[in-house]
Amino acid sequence: MNSMSFFLFTILIVGLCLLFNISPFELTAQLMDRIIHDKKDIQSVIKKTVKKDRRSPFQGLTTTIREAQMILKATNRESLFAILVMASTIFFIVGFIIGLFMENILLSSVLGVGLALFPFWYIKLAEITYRKELNDELEKTLSVISTSYGRSKNIVKAVEENLHHINPPVLSVFEAFVFDVSYITADIPGAIREMSEKIDNLIYKEWCRSVIACQDNPNLIDTLPQIVSKFTDIKQANDDFGTEMYNPLRIVLTMVFLNIGIPILFYVINKDWYQSLTVSLGGKLVLSLVIVVVFVALNAAIKDIKPIEYNR
Repeated sequence: MNSMSFFLFTILIVGLCLLFNISPFELTAQLMDRIIHDKKDIQSVIKKTVKKDRRSPFQGLTTTIREAQMILKATNRESLFAILVMASTIFFIVGFIIGLFMENILLSSVLGVGLALFPFWYIKLAEITYRKELNDELEKTLSVISTSYGRSKNIVKAVEENLHHINPPVLSVFEAFVFDVSYITADIPGAIREMSEKIDNLIYKEWCRSVIACQDNPNLIDTLPQIVSKFTDIKQANDDFGTEMYNPLRIVLTMVFLNIGIPILFYVINKDWYQSLTVSLGGKLVLSLVIVVVFVALNAAIKDIKPIEYNR
């Protein structure tokens, strides 16, 4: 595709968007919503149960998008999903344009869809760092509160006197707890139970349940430090197995570099081979198929990367 053709194509797309008052970002957001919408009717449930062992690549892509949305929701960053969709749209356009410049419409579609997944993959990989930081903050926060609680035998006072030691995103949860029991409700167990639902962490939830039990039996306060110590075990496990966690991704990335390097190698060694790969119909199909395999393998490798979490 020459520069003039690309310019005319761009003008055509922009004109159609203006004519029909269509926003590319809103269109993509609606498309994403339809893709990740999980139907709950009985027919859909039966169909999923029957076909659960025959997953298509498209189902894997929708699962990736849905998981990214769930991660944002679990980490109280659900508002970032709109930005994620916007970034995905930009990446899709970039991938589509690259394919058009190579005069390969099939490759345009493949690159567009593949590059559009990059923001969702980033969220998936960033989850590990976020979980580690959250565990560290919870360990510090619950440790100082447990120590103060053991001394004062008053959970509200223990939280209040340690608020200045707590950092976001944990700080807002404990501030809301103090506000609730000070001005809204005298039901401390109910306020603790509500507080436990605001952070998706099993050790934290176990600590909250124990604090509720301590309201009736103060002798159980001594068990709180033992619960907090589980964060140390999780941190040690992540440090020990963190390298192995990324091995599938390293293998796939090696395959990606090899596949990208082959066309470059063809261009250096024999330009006729390069022309056959990028100009002929068969070459375009092979190139598109290779890129499809690369993106599917990347998606599978990133999907399998999960931080080690406490499990009862």
